Amino acid sequence: MKEINKLALIGGSRALSGSIIWPFIGFALYEVYHFSLDFVSLFYIIQGVISVLAYIIGGYMTDFLGRVKSMVISSLSASISLLLAFLLNLPLAIVFFILLQTFFNSIYNVSNTSMVGDLNKEFKGLVISFSRIRVGINAGWAVGPVIGGILFTISGFRELLLVSSIISLLPIPLLLSLPDFKGKIGISLNLSKEFILFLIPTFLTFMIMGQLGFSLLTYYNLIVGLSTFQVSLLFMVNGLLIVIFQEFIGRKLTIKMIILGMIIYASSYLFVAFVTNFILAVIDIVFITLAEMIVSPLSQAIASSLSRDEVRGREIGIYGMVTALGRVLGSSYASFLMNYYLYSSPLILWFLISLLGFSSALLYYPLVKSDKNE
Repeated sequence: MKEINKLALIGGSRALSGSIIWPFIGFALYEVYHFSLDFVSLFYIIQGVISVLAYIIGGYMTDFLGRVKSMVISSLSASISLLLAFLLNLPLAIVFFILLQTFFNSIYNVSNTSMVGDLNKEFKGLVISFSRIRVGINAGWAVGPVIGGILFTISGFRELLLVSSIISLLPIPLLLSLPDFKGKIGISLNLSKEFILFLIPTFLTFMIMGQLGFSLLTYYNLIVGLSTFQVSLLFMVNGLLIVIFQEFIGRKLTIKMIILGMIIYASSYLFVAFVTNFILAVIDIVFITLAEMIVSPLSQAIASSLSRDEVRGREIGIYGMVTALGRVLGSSYASFLMNYYLYSSPLILWFLISLLGFSSALLYYPLVKSDKNE
């Protein structure tokens, strides 16, 4: 089996595990454990800080220990964290161990992305490889939220932690069959100017990508009146569309299309303010998913093409740090805005969120006007 196909299968199993709990974490903290929206916002900020540390540590760990060892260690540790959260079942303990799981998952992501860069040297090959891995990941994402939605409705949030912990152990034997790569031993790291300029719009990109979770679930549940299960079906639609169309779209992508993807992203989230029923929510999620299928593999491919072999783990660690920080601060940003506009002015709420996407599109333009990476 080709290594990229193995990574796709592993990604699917891990996505199944993670997506069982991820869309429901912020909502559970607010509705089940009765934390305030301010606390939920703080939770995502802390998660961002932890991700920053994890991606930096993970970058060095990936280069020094190797990609496979880092992935195995982080997978085992993440599973144990979720199991402890389930066993203790105390609100603050659950918060702590979910944050700890975030730390180990971030280390895994550095190793996984670095390995794709090790296996591919051409930009087009990187785009196709990341597209294929996303097919696997979203096969898991298509099923996970539905399972999570059912369990959440029937049993509550605690049981999700146990199921997620068990599933996250399944891909470890396949991980051990992968070839390992290491980077150059060293401490210093000098990022190129081009890489740094790429990270600025990337941060805004992942702030808006981070809305597919707490923000949509909370808005659709409290304002539009959709059930938790209906929202989980939207996440399933997102995953299924990516499974069906991602690799086909990936083969057609060029670097300049990342701007188009960001415009679609921004417009789709602005349209959320006009959603009044489940059908409109499905239509909007289709366009959000189209943007995701364009932007995500291109972003990863650009990052990998800009990274250097001898320090790939550390440079991808910096990229991963920015993307993770963008995601969690995107949720924190939305939670902050909801304090003011959730009930009073949904249009202002989603307009301010969509500005992230439009700004990112503008900032990408000077970076992609040349076709030298293709």
